[in-house]
Amino acid sequence: MSPFLITLILLAQAPSADRILGTWNTPNGESKIEIVKCAEAYCGSIKSLAKVGAKDGHNADASLRGRPLLGLQILKGFRHQEPDTWTDGTLYAPERGRDVSPKLVLTGPDTLEVRVSVGIVKKTVAWTRVK
Repeated sequence: MSPFLITLILLAQAPSADRILGTWNTPNGESKIEIVKCAEAYCGSIKSLAKVGAKDGHNADASLRGRPLLGLQILKGFRHQEPDTWTDGTLYAPERGRDVSPKLVLTGPDTLEVRVSVGIVKKTVAWTRVK
């Protein structure tokens, strides 16, 4: 049986809220984020980075700028709100050194859109599921 077919079968059997679970590639292969269940919410950590040894150099808290990005929990507190949507959490954006509150939307079995709105500025990036 093909890995794609196995993924589809597993997703069909998983509760809809758990469809977000797994490892996701960020755009341009910069990193891989693993999303897991944390009590009643969902969280995620950086599992691999294209830039070896990268540090949290843009953090607003100067005392945290030397910490490694690898293994860092960047998603916290996301809750399933409606079919294929998770909200109420925060995403730490290391390239900006700050937290944002995006909406995570599963637009297909292997595509997760991270939608950020700050005032009139809106940005969407697509993460793809690692197979």
